[in-house]
Amino acid sequence: MRVTGLIPARFLTLTSHLVLLITILMAREQNVLACLPADYTAAQYEARDREFIGGLVAGIALMILEMAGFLTGVSMFTGLPSLLSLTCHSGGSIALGYMVVDTWDCRLYWWILGLTSVLPAAVEVLVFINVLMLKKNI
Repeated sequence: MRVTGLIPARFLTLTSHLVLLITILMAREQNVLACLPADYTAAQYEARDREFIGGLVAGIALMILEMAGFLTGVSMFTGLPSLLSLTCHSGGSIALGYMVVDTWDCRLYWWILGLTSVLPAAVEVLVFINVLMLKKNI
């Protein structure tokens, strides 16, 4: 089975998702303010900011893991994992784009992270195990 059409599309969605994560990390103030009450304290702001930074850094780390598997060729030619990655990262890019434009509550990011970064990264780890440790082609 040839999956040549998925390779450039997967690369582009991985890259766009990573760029949006880095963009939100650099300009996160409005999203942090959106998840605070009107009369917040400096301690509340710092706590939400640290929480949001932690989530963004976790998302970037998961993206780097998945990008490493893709660029080394371990998961580049896998059919179903590539399709799952393409779907999740397309949705993630769209959701994060709206998050930047509409200034969503920063607590919504955790749902986006779970559905669009953790799931494909877990599948990527399974592909790593199958290909590198068990010497199976998927």
